[in-house]
Amino acid sequence: MWSTLFRAAAALAVLLTPTIVTVTNPLQLHTHTNEHAISRRGTVANAQEHTTDVAITRSEIPRLIIYYQTTHDKSGKPISMLPLITEKNIALTHLIVCSLHINKDGDITLNDHGPTHPRYGTLWQEAQVLRGADIKIMGMIGGAAVGSFSKETLDSADETVFNRYYGQLWETIKRYGLQGLDIDVEQPMSQEGVERLILRLRKDFGQDFIITLAPVASALTTQGAKNGWNLSGFDYRKLMLAQSGKGLAFYNCQFYSGFGDAGNPNLFHQIISDNQDRALTPTKVVIGQLTSPRNGGGFVTAGTLANSITSLRDAYGQIGGIAGWEYFNGQPGGEEEPWKWAQVMTAILRPDQVPKLKVTMEMAIKLTNVWKESAAAGMREAMGGEVRVKVPALEPTVDYMAMVNA
Repeated sequence: MWSTLFRAAAALAVLLTPTIVTVTNPLQLHTHTNEHAISRRGTVANAQEHTTDVAITRSEIPRLIIYYQTTHDKSGKPISMLPLITEKNIALTHLIVCSLHINKDGDITLNDHGPTHPRYGTLWQEAQVLRGADIKIMGMIGGAAVGSFSKETLDSADETVFNRYYGQLWETIKRYGLQGLDIDVEQPMSQEGVERLILRLRKDFGQDFIITLAPVASALTTQGAKNGWNLSGFDYRKLMLAQSGKGLAFYNCQFYSGFGDAGNPNLFHQIISDNQDRALTPTKVVIGQLTSPRNGGGFVTAGTLANSITSLRDAYGQIGGIAGWEYFNGQPGGEEEPWKWAQVMTAILRPDQVPKLKVTMEMAIKLTNVWKESAAAGMREAMGGEVRVKVPALEPTVDYMAMVNA
């Protein structure tokens, strides 16, 4: 969603009993694995501390979600997502890699390149480390770029055509072990088309696979549905009553760009009130906000957001969380320290829920080498593809070795 609508989400929730997560060594850094190992988080400050596996109490709700779309800086170097687990006082629950696009007569892309492009090596390698810290790694398909849900791709009435493009999506999910998919439909799509896609994902990936939708917030209200305040074509409120809709994990609602206000609780209240007969509980509505005023219209300051969240907690007992569009330039740190947005949101939502991650020397070496390959690919493109980049000479902008604590 890199246009007038950028993207975000937030789900309001009632109080849930925290789950007990037994923490283990996360992975051996094998990309394309489908194992769901869980590990501890670590901070750079504790890099020399030898940690042991323990059981930690950690609840998913309230969720703290962030979208990761801009993967490289202006020079072509990868933007590391690991500060989201190595910096202090961050309790992220979901990271959504975006944006996947289906292209008519072509192959699936992640933004402007195939998901297997060397520039994304760091993304996929670091995603495995985050997953080891019990952060759910999801993909997002669609957004402002049209084409993924057209009558010639995933909304085709021809099952052969649908299967061709769905197969590319299936392969990407399997290849990178994505734990869920956020479906962001910002072009007309039929009711039958979205239900077919959801049911197929559920059939192929099982009940534990996280399926979410990303409507503009107004689309979930009675008035919004009647007046066309909806970018998706299909009726979300009708979908809630269908078999496919009942299995959705939550809705990542865009409370910005004129479709809602994350700093005002009124629209959230309206959504819950209008859908009481559809069993839409506060836990399934995610309030999305922009992480920076540069990302679109409707940016809300942390103080204003905190006041709104307090009001919602007073009304519902607990909230589902906050989601931010997007990572790379989040305020107050900006492009230099984008993780600070997550620190501020953690203070509002999830204090005292920050576990630690084990990082071994083997993991750090592999992360360093993959970063160099990703940087080389990104820098070649940034410089027009005419410059030869000496991979061994590149130095990562993130110190993986300083994270070693096991």
